[in-house]
Amino acid sequence: MISRIGFVSRLDDSEALETATGLFKFAVSKGLGAIPEEEFARLKHLSGGKPLSEMKVDLVVTVGGDGTVLKTSMLMSKPSTPILAVNMGRRGYLTEVSPEQARKAIGDCLAGRIRLEERMKLSMMHGSGISVDGLNEALVAPGLPYKMIDVKIGVGNSDLVECRADGLIVATPTGSTAHAYSAGGPVLDPSLDAFVLVFICPVDPLHPVVVPAKEDLSIQLNSSASKAAVIVDGRHCQDLLPGASITIRKSKDKAVFVRFDSPRVRRSLVRFPAAEIGRSESAGS
Repeated sequence: MISRIGFVSRLDDSEALETATGLFKFAVSKGLGAIPEEEFARLKHLSGGKPLSEMKVDLVVTVGGDGTVLKTSMLMSKPSTPILAVNMGRRGYLTEVSPEQARKAIGDCLAGRIRLEERMKLSMMHGSGISVDGLNEALVAPGLPYKMIDVKIGVGNSDLVECRADGLIVATPTGSTAHAYSAGGPVLDPSLDAFVLVFICPVDPLHPVVVPAKEDLSIQLNSSASKAAVIVDGRHCQDLLPGASITIRKSKDKAVFVRFDSPRVRRSLVRFPAAEIGRSESAGS
């Protein structure tokens, strides 16, 4: 049963802020416990604002684009809390409804007329003890824009490949539709239990590799290489010194999204026009 709803808005978009404010007031008018994210509350002078890490709710409504969803998924206190994503962005692959549909969607959530969809997340662990979960990807990038990364990659107990490149993306099936796709990677069905590794402008010809998520991925910088950084979902950035290593594995937690479509619809696939996928495949061949 849903009695408390959290509201998160994109903060640099006035239309998103107004839409989120309207939905917040709608929830209050329905007698629900409505909790705004603290920065959203501050900007719109709403009471009861809390950081995502302290928000104890039954449902989170995000108003923005995919970036707002990724922020919420990373920072929310209970990762399995369902997210109803309202699209104010340009594409919104992770979002579900338009602003015009949002009030009805909240009503459907209260009435239980929804389907919940789970999505795999990844965990990035650094030798210093830092661990961060992401829904989309971990990007290993040079510490300086004119340098390259020089890394050794292993899967489980086996070495996979050594490479020098402008970067490396490790993406979940959800993240395969984002930067990994733009860099030439395949779109993975969201039901797959796998990661895709996409090499950005490698020195040697390396095609994307799909590996099972049941085994850990290890990524180690060459000890004589330049420093680098690992960036998770565009939000968490961790510097990597020469010789440093990180581990990426399937997270014990999953993201949960409110859906209204049939479970037979493969969202990661149908949101890409066939002509667009065809152009990408022919360009990469």
